[in-house]
Amino acid sequence: MTIFDLLFLASFLFAAALGVRIAALAIGGRWEGVKRAGRLLGGFLACYAAVLLASSLARPRRFYAPAERRCFDDWCVAAMGTDAAPDASLPEACRGGAAWIATAEVSSVALRVRQRALDARAEMEDAQGRRYPPCAEPLARDPGGARRLADELGPGDSFRVYLPFRLPAGAAPAGLVFHHGEFPGVVIIGEDQSFLHTPALHRVTIFDVPPR
Repeated sequence: MTIFDLLFLASFLFAAALGVRIAALAIGGRWEGVKRAGRLLGGFLACYAAVLLASSLARPRRFYAPAERRCFDDWCVAAMGTDAAPDASLPEACRGGAAWIATAEVSSVALRVRQRALDARAEMEDAQGRRYPPCAEPLARDPGGARRLADELGPGDSFRVYLPFRLPAGAAPAGLVFHHGEFPGVVIIGEDQSFLHTPALHRVTIFDVPPR
């Protein structure tokens, strides 16, 4: 837990306490007190929002090297690489344009508990900054069948996920953008997922390119 997490927790508790006070004052018919507490709550939320936006816009984007692991608490992910795929090897939805298969490695640094990230998802970003969701479900390339980013893993376990993407003809991958849920990260100052902040880019090694 970072200092920004603690700041968000303290801010949330303060706002919640003010909300409870406003409700209690309203029940008691103390409308002047309601107005004062409401102004305090509104001013506090406005200041927090201003700091959140300023921080999001001022902080530079973070970049991860190929195969560099990034952890959300005990759940970690790394972008290993990507390679071009012929249309015949992909589902119909992925055919046409330039098809790529990206490899992501999911791992756990937990010591005792099993876990999964049900809200985890990935997008591929091209050199122009455009992002694309997977064009189909993850592919089966390892024994045991296809794995998904949201699959469960045990303490210290890891597995690889093969994600197919379809980019416009001529577009080249710059990397992957991983999402681990929107809340509460979207409202935490200093978080990579905070509102209006450009999310981190996990650069990928390109093992092959489409034929021209």
